[in-house]
Amino acid sequence: MKNSLIWRSSKRFLTEISGATLIEYGVALLVVIIVGAAAVTGLGTAVGTTLQETASAF
Repeated sequence: MKNSLIWRSSKRFLTEISGATLIEYGVALLVVIIVGAAAVTGLGTAVGTTLQETASAF
């Protein structure tokens, strides 16, 4: 079992520096997605409030 392709690939991924870099990029991407989702949600709420105020003025 130790010589299986999955075992060797996993071991190489965890010991190489490029594996750590890949994880760092993944975490950075996750942060960007979360911040972007929060920004879009906030913007949507602001636009919705503005439209409601405009509609009630008529």
